[in-house]
Amino acid sequence: MLEEIAVQYVNQTEDTLRALSYGISIAGGIAAGIFHKSDSELRRAPYFAYAGLLFLITAASQFVWFGAVQAISGGYLWVFMLVDVVIGLGFGYGYGVIAMARSRDAYGHARMAFLAFVPFANLLLLLTPSKNEVSANRAPTIPLLTGGVGVITGFALLIAGLVISSFIKVEMERMVENSAKDPAIQSQSIDMVLRSQGLEETLRRIALEVPRQQVDETTTLLRVEADRATIRYIYEVSTVVDQLPGSVRAGLVKQNCGYDFLQKLMKADATIEHVYRQSDGSSIGIVTVSRQICGF
Repeated sequence: MLEEIAVQYVNQTEDTLRALSYGISIAGGIAAGIFHKSDSELRRAPYFAYAGLLFLITAASQFVWFGAVQAISGGYLWVFMLVDVVIGLGFGYGYGVIAMARSRDAYGHARMAFLAFVPFANLLLLLTPSKNEVSANRAPTIPLLTGGVGVITGFALLIAGLVISSFIKVEMERMVENSAKDPAIQSQSIDMVLRSQGLEETLRRIALEVPRQQVDETTTLLRVEADRATIRYIYEVSTVVDQLPGSVRAGLVKQNCGYDFLQKLMKADATIEHVYRQSDGSSIGIVTVSRQICGF
């Protein structure tokens, strides 16, 4: 069950994952407000530095996703999901703790800590001067986190976190691109998307990802369309022919039936259509391949 949830988790859109991450962080912040009992206060510079440190740690934790392909193969993707959730909660909890300390320092109470989790409003919490220049509750900090040096430290930590995040994003995209060329990994990925999103959504995603491309000297794949349980490859042929040769039809059927990637789709009851047209739009022929035709 956890593995199925993990599969659905990683197959969400980038915007949805960002929203989930935000929600998990807020949950951690709420937990901090409930369970963390303290009267400590934190001035602006150390607050900024600690926030940068939390961001850096959270960004570095994403290195774990470099093992996602192996996790999918091994059936332990759920471990990665739990780690991601725990880290998100930890970030939110830690951020909530320092936000409450900053709120006490700036306003005399912890109630304004929620500003830390509100975009742009968090700047108000950061920039509001200390209510009291001297306080017995002020949290002790090392010189590296204090004053102008603390601000520099905060910026250095934030920049380091951004660099790590950018590096991980680029490497993950490269890893996904390389994985897409591996038939075994491609097959596992299709299984994962089929389980989490269903056949129609899987076909829709595939159709969106296939670019226009030259197949051979006379044939161009114009686009791919998804229509319910049918995925349709539409080709344009530059030479004048009345109909598709029987050898082309037989070759396409044999190739599709033997391609593991398409086998997965057809075993899930997908139909593959190859539509050939002339440059003027007139039809040359359609080759249909399904599990029944392949004998699965």
